[in-house]
Amino acid sequence: MLADDLSVIASTPLAQEWLSELNLDQTGIGELPPAIYMVAARLWALERGQQLEAQLMPRVRLRTPAGRWLLVHASRMVGPGAHSQTAIFLEEARSAEIAPLILSAHQLTRREGEITQLVLQGLSTGEIADQLCITLNTVQGYLTSIFDKVGVRSRRELVAHLFHQHYLG
Repeated sequence: MLADDLSVIASTPLAQEWLSELNLDQTGIGELPPAIYMVAARLWALERGQQLEAQLMPRVRLRTPAGRWLLVHASRMVGPGAHSQTAIFLEEARSAEIAPLILSAHQLTRREGEITQLVLQGLSTGEIADQLCITLNTVQGYLTSIFDKVGVRSRRELVAHLFHQHYLG
């Protein structure tokens, strides 16, 4: 929990663990990592513009030095005694939240990313072709391009590479 001057006024033991992991070899402002200041600043900017739709709520995904992915987001506290406090939430990011980052890191196109996600879900070439309304040969062409960009030679290697590199750290 942050006060308006960005000082920490309360936290949970789990938040302290995440913060200590994030602060390794980092020289952020004060005692908090820059990602926390970013989401707080975005929240305040949204409030000034009064655009608080759910899809605009400030959040950022980041990878800790230990290789874990976190989702950091912010919300304004309301009610008696809240005094304009900002709640910062730290949680382990789900795979669906980090998949776009992982795919972007390998410079995959939007369609290559879609196909990669379907491969990671265990779909066959035929199932991918049916779901995306494209031919088997088109799927194979995309898979060849994906394998080249990621540096693997098969679906099995693709899954192992992405899982190991981005989930096991």
